[in-house]
Formats: sequence, structure tokens, C-alpha cells
Amino acid sequence: MSKLTEHVYRTLRRRIISGHLAPGAQLKEEHVAATLGVSRTPVRAALQRLIDDGLLTGHRGRGAFVAALTDRDIDEVFELRILLEGHAAGLAAAHATADEIGGLVDATAAMQRFATERPLDFLGALQVANNRFHRLILDAGGSPRLRAMASTLVDIPTVVGAFYVYDDVDIRRSIQQHWDLLSAIERRDRQLAEETMRVHLRMAYALVKQARHAQGPVASEPAEEVADGP
Repeated sequence: MSKLTEHVYRTLRRRIISGHLAPGAQLKEEHVAATLGVSRTPVRAALQRLIDDGLLTGHRGRGAFVAALTDRDIDEVFELRILLEGHAAGLAAAHATADEIGGLVDATAAMQRFATERPLDFLGALQVANNRFHRLILDAGGSPRLRAMASTLVDIPTVVGAFYVYDDVDIRRSIQQHWDLLSAIERRDRQLAEETMRVHLRMAYALVKQARHAQGPVASEPAEEVADGP
């Protein structure tokens, strides 16, 4: 991905996750390109990636539209994740194998490295490593039913992409919470693991809600409102 495409992608993704681009709002290549001062080529690539992420829907001949995910949807997703993943973390503390704990260490160390080294699309890299961490927790819990119920929630694009509305302090705090959770699992402290996971998800929930309500959604022609950088 080129730097221009990355810039467009991050700008639009942050605005979608924050709720500034309203569900159903249309994004036209020419408007986004003119507003951001880039050609249509990186815009087209960024919009396609957002479609692949599930944050936009594409309609032949009409362009791209922000996928419908309301505040109520996000409330429900986080509330269910807090319940299910908290329980999964407790089970992981009781049942995780040495290999599974090693995988959690690797995922958290990768997040730490990306946050420090800041490679191109480091937020996307953080997102992937974070998703891996949470899926490993579900696997380590040893409950196929729980994993089946929670795994689709982990993959909700707006929730997975929370790093795009985090500042540097939020990112560091989130990574530290991963280390804290890992420590509870290594100590086989089921109650601490459950509480740590729930606090971690409540913090993410609060930050996403704060971002979504920091500014009202754009009702029409949202592409004209995306000029500021990521």
C-alpha cells in the first residue's frame, strides 16, 4: 500500500469508526480525492480496502456507502464481549497450555514492537496482532461453544478497528492491559484474568463511545468533511 493510499485509508477509517461519517453516507472517489488533495488512484484503493474490511459497502455505478452499524449495535457488541471474553479469560487462566501462553506473549510483543517502531500501516498491524491475541484467549479457554459465540464479535470491523481512534497514551495503556492479562493467566488466577479482560474491554468501549460522540455525524456529502489528517 502506498503512503497516499495509507493516508486516505486511515483518515476515512478513523472517521467511520468515530461515527463522523454516518451509516449510509455515500463516499465518491472524486469528492474524497479533491478534499484530500490526492489523485483518484489512492482513493480507489483505500475505498476498496474499506469495503474488504466491512466498513463500506460497494454498489456498482453508485460508489461506496458507510456500512450501517449504529450506536446500539456497538453497545450490544461490547456488552456481549465483556461478558463472553471475560469468562473466556478466566477459562484460559485455568486451562491454557504453555504453547498457548507463548502465543499470547508473541502477539503482545508484536503489538509492543509495532507501537514503538511505527511501520507503515502500524495501526493495521496493531489491529491484526490484537485480533490474534483475543482469538488465542478464546482458543485457550477450551470451550468450543464459547469460542463460536464470541469469535464473530471479535471480528466486528468497527470494534476491531478501535486503534484508529486511540491516541498514543490509549495505545500504550491497551498494550499494558494485554501484559497484565497475560500475567494473570500465567499465575493461573482465574478471577484476576476475568476482571482484567473486562476492564480492558470496558476501556475500549468507553474510548469508542467518546470518539463517536465527540462530533455529530455528517448527514450528506461526507467526503467534503475528511480533509484533516489521521
